[in-house]
Amino acid sequence: MTEPNIIKRIKQIRAETGLSQDKFAKKIGVSPGNVSSWELGIALPGALALKSIQETLGYSIDWLLTGQGSSKFFGESNDNIADNPDLKEMTDVLKRLLNDKNRDIRSWTKVQFQKAFGGNSSTTKPEN
Repeated sequence: MTEPNIIKRIKQIRAETGLSQDKFAKKIGVSPGNVSSWELGIALPGALALKSIQETLGYSIDWLLTGQGSSKFFGESNDNIADNPDLKEMTDVLKRLLNDKNRDIRSWTKVQFQKAFGGNSSTTKPEN
């Protein structure tokens, strides 16, 4: 089985930034196990992880998903989160819930996020 291109691009980002799996995970707000699962081809990063990679490291979501266009994202900066304490707190809470050790809490959080914002908030395989 060939490695999905998104996995190659995530590995490329880590190589370009010089970040270990642990440091990369911490920087984008996911667990090191998530990054390991992505790189092993067990799961794929969800929408929130892709958005975090774009916002914290500046890599384009389009490029991550398709490999087309510039790898760097030149859109709006995410300064509004840093400047808005309420928005920053909500983002931090959501990240903590999605990274909780308890699978039920992570699942509940994803369901609530989907209800609130619609669509599928994750492209990962279902958790066991």
